[in-house]
Amino acid sequence: MSVEFAVRPVGYVRSEVLDRKAMPTWGATAAVEILPEFADALLKIEKHSHLWIFGWLGQGRDERHVLQVIPRGYVDRSPSGLHGVFAVRSPARPNPIGLTAARVIALDGLTIRLDRLDFMDGTPVLDIKPYLATRDIIFSTNYGQLGQARTREDLRNSLMTQAVQFHGQRKGDLALAVRIIEHYRATRFELGDPGHYPVTAPIDRPVLLDGLMGITRSTPGRGNLHFGPSGLVQLGGITYRLIVPDTADAEKVLHAPEETLFDAS
Repeated sequence: MSVEFAVRPVGYVRSEVLDRKAMPTWGATAAVEILPEFADALLKIEKHSHLWIFGWLGQGRDERHVLQVIPRGYVDRSPSGLHGVFAVRSPARPNPIGLTAARVIALDGLTIRLDRLDFMDGTPVLDIKPYLATRDIIFSTNYGQLGQARTREDLRNSLMTQAVQFHGQRKGDLALAVRIIEHYRATRFELGDPGHYPVTAPIDRPVLLDGLMGITRSTPGRGNLHFGPSGLVQLGGITYRLIVPDTADAEKVLHAPEETLFDAS
C-alpha cells in the first residue's frame, strides 16, 4: 500500500555554502530563518543549547530512486564499496530528509544562529527538536567507518570536533588528545579508524582524559582505558611522553610541530 504525506517548511537555511560539493565534512556556520506563521513554536527554545534540525535535501537533484551509493571519502570506489542508503548519511534516499544536531550560537527574533549545519543555503527546514542529553547520548555506540580523512588536517578537524562535543570547550589538553590520536592513526593506520583503542593515560590530566575518551570511546568500565604514570600516554604500543603543559593554548597545540608536544616511541 502506498501512502503519501504532505509536508511544508517551517523555515529555511541561510548559509554561505551554495553547492553540495563545497560543503565541509562537518558542515559550516549557518542560520535557520523561521517563517512568521511559526513564531509561536519558538517559545522557550532558549532552554536548549543544541537542536536537531530536519531539512529537505532535494534541491537541484532527483535522487529518490537511488538506493545504493559509495559513501563520500570511502576508499573502495568499486562496486564492492556500495552501501544501501539506510546505512549512510547520503542525501540520495527515498525521502531526502537530512538530520543534523547543532549548537545554538544566538537567537535573534525568528533567526536561530548555529555553529554548523551540513545543509546548503536555501534548504527547507521541516522541523526542529531539542537535543536532549538524557535521551540522545549513546556513548557506547559501535559503527563501521564510512569514509576516511584525505589529509591529516581533515582528520585533525574531525577529531577536535568530536573532542569538543564530548567535553564542551576548546582547551589545550583536548587539542593534545587530538594530536596524539592523529599521530597514532597516521603512523599505524594511514589515517583510518582502528575501531578499538587500548589507552593508558594520566589521571592528573582530566581534560586530556576527556579528549581521549570522547574520541576513542574508551572507558575504565569497558577495560580499554587505564590510568598510568604522570606525563605518559600509551596507545596501541606507542608511548607518548608529554612535553606541552596542560595550560597551553588549544589553537597553538593544534598547529604546533609534534616534537614540541610529545616524544613518541
